[in-house]
Amino acid sequence: MMWPQMNASVSSAAGTFEKPSWRWPVAAGLLAILLAIPFFLVDVPPVLDYPNHLARYFVLAHPDDPILSQMYAPHWVVLPNLGMDVIGAAILRVTDVYVGGRILLALSLFAPIVGVIAYHRAAFGRYSFWPLASGLVAYNGAFLLGFMNFLLSLGFALIGSAIWIVLRRRKMLLVPIAVGAVAAAVIFFSHIFGVVLFALLITSNEADLLWRRLKSGLLRLSDLAYAAGAIAAALSPALLLYFLSPLQTGDASIGEWRGFAKFWSIFAPFMTTSVALTAMTGIAVILLLYRRQLQLAPGLPLALTGLVIAFVVAPSSMARGTTFVAFIDLRFAMMMGLLLFAGIQPHLTSRQAILTGLVVGALIVLRSGYVGMTWIDHRQDLADLRAAIANVQPGARVLAARGHPGGETNVQPAERALPGIYRLDGHLAALVVIERSAFYPLLFADPTQQPVIVKPPFDRIAQPLSEPIEWQWLMGEGPATDVRYLRHWQQDFDYVLLIDPPGVTQSPPTLSPLYRGNYAQLYRIDHGPSRD
Repeated sequence: MMWPQMNASVSSAAGTFEKPSWRWPVAAGLLAILLAIPFFLVDVPPVLDYPNHLARYFVLAHPDDPILSQMYAPHWVVLPNLGMDVIGAAILRVTDVYVGGRILLALSLFAPIVGVIAYHRAAFGRYSFWPLASGLVAYNGAFLLGFMNFLLSLGFALIGSAIWIVLRRRKMLLVPIAVGAVAAAVIFFSHIFGVVLFALLITSNEADLLWRRLKSGLLRLSDLAYAAGAIAAALSPALLLYFLSPLQTGDASIGEWRGFAKFWSIFAPFMTTSVALTAMTGIAVILLLYRRQLQLAPGLPLALTGLVIAFVVAPSSMARGTTFVAFIDLRFAMMMGLLLFAGIQPHLTSRQAILTGLVVGALIVLRSGYVGMTWIDHRQDLADLRAAIANVQPGARVLAARGHPGGETNVQPAERALPGIYRLDGHLAALVVIERSAFYPLLFADPTQQPVIVKPPFDRIAQPLSEPIEWQWLMGEGPATDVRYLRHWQQDFDYVLLIDPPGVTQSPPTLSPLYRGNYAQLYRIDHGPSRD
C-alpha cells in the first residue's frame, strides 16, 4: 500500500496519474515555511562562499558605481557558472542587497527540492509524500559551503530529466531531443556538474527502456540507434558550449584522493555544523528505507551505480588552467542523496506511513530549528565585523587575514565550521565591497569562472580564487611567497582585516589597530617608503 495521500486519478497520454488530496499541498506548504524560516533571522547567513558571491552580484548589478567601477567590471562570456550571476544581477537591481541575496540563497536551497518532487512525479506518475522528505537534505554540506550554482544546476538537471521521462513515455521522438537540448544548455550555464547528472539520468532512463524491450523480445536495432542519437543530440549544446568556454584551456591537475575521509563525505546530503544531527539524520533515512518494499524509478540502479563509482574514484579537487573545482566527491554524494528521495517510492502500510511522517517531520523541524539558532548566533560575529569595517574608507584596499587555517574545523563555537570539512567564515571579509565600496583582492572574479574582471592597476594585487592569508604570514612566517600580492603588501594595501584572531595577537610594527573585537580586528597600514 502506498502512502495514503491519493484520492483521485485521471487519464493522461502518459498513463494514469494520481491527483493529490488536500493533504499534499498543505504538507508541501508547511515544508516550504519550515525551510524558509532561517532566512528571516539574519541578513548574511553563515554560508562559506555566499558573501563573496553576493559581493560579485552586487558589482554586476551596479556596473556604474563611481568607486567600484574603478576596480571591477562585468565580463560576460560563455561560462558554466552564469546562472546565479544572471539572476543575481537582475534581482539586486530592484531589491536591497541583503534581501535579494537571501532570495538567491533560498533559490539554491529550494531548487534541488523542487527538482526532486518533479522527478519523482514524472517517474512514478503520482504525488507522494516521500519526495517531501527531501527537506531532510535541504540544509546540506554543499549548501553550507555556498555552492549556489552547483545546487541550482542539480535542480535544473532533475527537472529536465523529469520532462524527458514524461515525453519519452508519451512515445514522442523529436520533442524530447529538442527539450533535452534546451535543458542541457540551461543546465550548463548553471554548473557543469549539473550536466553530468542530467546526462546520467537520461542515459539511465534510455537504458531502462531498452532493457524492458529486450526482456519482452521487442528490441530492434532502430531502438538502439534512436537512444544513442537522442542522448547525443540532447547533450550536444552543452558539449559545444564547453568548447566555446575557457574550461578546455590550460593544463589540467588533479587533487589528492582522500581515502577514508570519503566515509564522512558520504554524509554530505545530511550535513550540518552538528556531527550528532548529521549522523542522526543519515542513519534515520537509512533505517526508514531498510527492509522496505521499494519501487525504483526507471534506470535508478544504473544511475546510483554510476554515482557511487564516481564518488569512490573522484579526487578531492580538479583544476584546469585557473579553473578550480573543490570537494568533488562531496558533490557526487549530494547527487546520490537527492536520488534517494527523487527515485525511490517506499511501499508502506498506513501505520508505517504515519510513523515515517512523524519521524521525518520531527527531524525537519529539528534541523531547521538548529540552523535557525546557529544563524541567530552568527549575528554577533556580523556585528563585530561591521564595527571593524566601519573604519574603512570607500575606495580603500583591504587585505583579509585569518587567525586560524580554513581546514581547522575544531573551533569554538563549533557552528563556525562544517565538521571535518572546512570553516564557514572564510569569505566574510568580502562585505567590505558591499558596505564600504572597498577593494577586496579575493573577490570571485576569475574570468574563466565568473563574469567579472579586476581592472588595472588592482589586478596586480588580486588573487580571485585564493583564501585569506594566515595572520602569521604578515610577520614573515609561513609560505607567504605563494601569495603574489604579499610581496609589497605594506605599500599596496591600506588596511588589514583580521577574522577570528589567535589567542595572543601580535602585529607587525607597520600596523596600527583601529578596532579590536573578539571576532574581527581592523589595522591601518602605516605606509613606508616605496620599494621595487
